[in-house]
Amino acid sequence: MTDIEKIDDQQKNQLTSRLMQIMENWQLADQDQITLLGLPKSFKARHLYLYRRGDKSFDFDQTLIERSEMILGIHESLGTTFPTNREYAAIWLKRPVKKFKQKAPLALMLSGNTGIKRVWHFLDCTQSWKE
Repeated sequence: MTDIEKIDDQQKNQLTSRLMQIMENWQLADQDQITLLGLPKSFKARHLYLYRRGDKSFDFDQTLIERSEMILGIHESLGTTFPTNREYAAIWLKRPVKKFKQKAPLALMLSGNTGIKRVWHFLDCTQSWKE
């Protein structure tokens, strides 16, 4: 796990840009992006464009760093699962999965850290070995 104090401004900008790119590739609605990142309820969807353009970086706290690591892990695992068709990741996230009792992985991810971890562990079995 990354320590908050060790992240400098350049790393914050890079991580913000990467997260926004991943969620755009997954074709997530603005409100889903906000929920997935665990941003405060006061955060306005209309402000996401500042982060997409690289004008601002997120104020990373421990929760956002943990979620970022899980999102990056899911993205990497989806790339391994669907190496020839990156667009299928966006489709897979929104389709019901038998292992998740016919819930879409995105629905689990939007439910919080436990849901995000379940999806990540499903896609990347090595994550289960660490816990």
